[in-house]
Amino acid sequence: MDEIFLLLGTNKFKLRTNLCKALDEIEKHRIKIIRRSKIYKTKPWGNPNQPDFLNMAVEVECSYPPSALLHVLKKIEAKMGRVKTEERWIPRIIDIDILFYGKRIVRTKDLMIPHKEFYHRPFAIKPLADIAPDFIPPHSKKRIKEYLSEIDDEGIEIYCN
Repeated sequence: MDEIFLLLGTNKFKLRTNLCKALDEIEKHRIKIIRRSKIYKTKPWGNPNQPDFLNMAVEVECSYPPSALLHVLKKIEAKMGRVKTEERWIPRIIDIDILFYGKRIVRTKDLMIPHKEFYHRPFAIKPLADIAPDFIPPHSKKRIKEYLSEIDDEGIEIYCN
């Protein structure tokens, strides 16, 4: 079975509640959560003029292929009140990204796996290192813990375990 890793983020309304609700919704869609990272409070990326985020990574198991998994996650985001706009880096109730789907590489108009920004985002690397420090991404020879040692994680603090 593929190791599937998701990143959840929120910076609007009741942050911890948003993460908990998203996890519940994920499991309601026959996606089993295997492991969860700590929850981290992180500075916004892309647009610093917005509230801080809570981020966490989860490893999941499911029978959905990548495109179907994306569809389910977008449905969860919409159900929770996320409104998709053309504007990037704005406050959101929930954001659920597929970071990795095993060793698969997916490049479509709607989906890029590995997530195209992963290697530049400390707020994604740090939580993933909690649950998969030895995971080696596709087209890489380095483990996640090695990427973690190379990033500046200033501004990322544990919110709760």
